[in-house]
Parts: sequence; structure tokens; C-alpha cells
Amino acid sequence: MAISIIFGKYARQTNETMTQRVQFVYSPLNELFRSLHVLLNPRHHGMNIDWALAAKSRMSPDTLKNLRYFELIYELGVPSVFFNNFQNLSASLDEEIINLKQYLSRENPEIVFQSLDSVVRDRENRFIPTLAKSLEWQDYQPAGSEQLLSDLRTRPRNVYERLFEFIATYRQEVFDDTWQKYALSNFLITEIQRQSQYLHTHGFIQLVNHLQVDRLHWKGEALEVIKPFDEKISLKETDVILLVPSYFVWPHLFVEHFSQGVTITYDALNKIKTRISADELSGIFTALSDPVRLRMLGYLKKEAQTTQSLGQMLVMSASTVSHHLKLLREANLVKTRKQGKFVLYSTTDVIEKLMPNFYAYFQMET
Repeated sequence: MAISIIFGKYARQTNETMTQRVQFVYSPLNELFRSLHVLLNPRHHGMNIDWALAAKSRMSPDTLKNLRYFELIYELGVPSVFFNNFQNLSASLDEEIINLKQYLSRENPEIVFQSLDSVVRDRENRFIPTLAKSLEWQDYQPAGSEQLLSDLRTRPRNVYERLFEFIATYRQEVFDDTWQKYALSNFLITEIQRQSQYLHTHGFIQLVNHLQVDRLHWKGEALEVIKPFDEKISLKETDVILLVPSYFVWPHLFVEHFSQGVTITYDALNKIKTRISADELSGIFTALSDPVRLRMLGYLKKEAQTTQSLGQMLVMSASTVSHHLKLLREANLVKTRKQGKFVLYSTTDVIEKLMPNFYAYFQMET
């Protein structure tokens, strides 16, 4: 059983036309909501259970109460209305929250009510049937949602105000620290850059396998998402698929409708990022074993530099700088490009494939 997502006839013509219908999305707000999903049932998320238990110990009783009160928003998927139907994308959590506030202030509260009411119907009738409960939702018991739905009917503005107060408190108690500690921005951006490059080089069909997501496959003329129920989604010619990587969603894979297509939130944590031989790995660690070369990488990560500019920064001769750059190039940690008369050095993505948080933890001396 599966969700079959069928592209339009025009999109299926070539790799290029199909690629035009696929986009990756970077959303800190999505990660915030997905982290709340993990906190609802930590034992279903073994890769993040240590984080979840520590996070819940830092949450006040009121925050824990609100976690349950708003659970319909994030207990399964997250309805697209809480991402403004993806009308305004932003790289900042603060901006995403502002956009959501503006969106909810002008959106008909009935739309929000219906989106959450449909979660209840899916939860009871389809999304978690017996088969699903025996797989990724074993022993899952949803709490009551009547109060939130009732409040949305009678006083939606009060509900929105309470939601944003909850988000602000949760950020202060847990999420902002998590975002920094785990360098989630770098983790997600690295994933998106890598997969976007692969998409435009090899096309969407090959990307599906490259993503290494067990329940996502290309079959015939459709993208299939393995689920314990059947559903067919036929995309219009103008519709798109938004791929949203997440640190928190394992072991789930979420498919949600929005006004211009579907979103697929997939696990970017439980994947093999790169394969490398023992000799190559030894060369990388040898190149990283010198403080001078580490400082060079720090400078080059921020901005491409010439041999001469690196020598000025490090107060070294050009020959010494060239020696260190040679070792970094042999380890595939830096690359070059010509710009007029100059040769500019910059970092590759090898370190971030091996250690996604490397540059976030690495601090340059002033």
C-alpha cells in the first residue's frame, strides 16, 4: 500500500521538465513543529530520545500543558496553513513566525479549524489504522483534542495568541538552544545544497534513490510513498513537490497537501552521508592535524582567498602557505578557481559530509 504521486503529462516529458517541479525547502519553523512532535511521544523516536527527555525536563508545567493542548498541529503531519500554504518562504525562524502571525490574522478561522478537524478524521479513520499501529505508531495513544477545536470555533484569536506565547516560551526553554547546540541550520542547509546539486545533475528519478529514504520509491510513472493505506495524488501541470529535510522526523515520512501541490518531509538524520576509503580518511585527518591548516580552512570557509591574502592573514611566506594548501588539496578539502589573474581557494563540502557540525563548533582565534 502506498501514496502514489503522479506528475502531469508535461512534467513527465524529460528530466528537466520534471526537475522544474521539485524544490527543496529550508524551514526552521518546520523543525520547531517536528521537535514538538518528538516531545509528544519520545519513545517512538529512538535517535532523539536523549534530547527529548532532557528537553522535557527543562519545560515548565505550563509549557508541557500547552504541548498537549496544541498537539493536533504536529502530532501527525503539520497542516500547510501553519506554513502560510508556503506562500512566503523565509530562512529565519523569527520571520517565519511573523509571516504566520500575519497569515492567521487575515485567514478565515474556519479554514484553520477544518485543517485540524481533518487531522482528527485521518487519525481515527485512515492515517493510523491497525497496520500502521503495528509499525511506526505502535502503542500510540492520541490525547483529546476537543478543547482546541472548541476554542477555535468560539475564540480563535485567543487560540492564536496562546499559540505564539507557547512558541516563544518553548524557544526560550528548549528550542533556540537546541538549534545552536546541534547546528541545525548548517545540518539542513548542507543537506539541501547537496541534494539540490544532485537533482540538477542527475534528475528527479535518480534523486529518489539517492535520498536513501526506505519508503520513497519511483515506480512506473509515479512517486510512491509506502504507507499502510492507498491514496492517489495527481499533480496539476503547475503543481510542485516540496522536499523538506528534517533532523527530527525519523522514523516517519510525512506527505501533506497544500494549495500548489504536496510537501514531503523526510528524515535527513538517519542516512549515510558519504562513503570514503580508509586511505582517504587517513589523508583527511592528517590534513586536519595541523593548527595552521585548520585556521586556513576557517578563513576559506568564510570567503575565497588567494595564496597571498592567506599569507598576510597568517603572517607566513607564500611558499609556506602553498605547502599547506597542497596538503589540503590532496585531501580534497579545498578547491581552486581562476578569476582574472588570480587563483582563489575555497573549501569543499567533504568535511561537512563527514561532520555536518564541524564549522559550527570550530572557533577561529581573533
